[in-house]
Amino acid sequence: MGNLQQNLQQIAQRHRPDRRRDMIFVAAALLLTALSIGSLTSKGVGSVSAHEWTLTVLEGKLEVNR
Repeated sequence: MGNLQQNLQQIAQRHRPDRRRDMIFVAAALLLTALSIGSLTSKGVGSVSAHEWTLTVLEGKLEVNR
């Protein structure tokens, strides 16, 4: 009976949650969320300069000039 109890304790020890890995995962998820939200804000976007594009079609070929 002692061997069975020892085996059950070893199984329980192997299947314990790893708190350190969980904390690293949560921290990484929060960091990625903050970065993605930051890239969507108006300050994160920055300014876009206006480009004037022209489109010319010659003999069925497409040319895009700047």
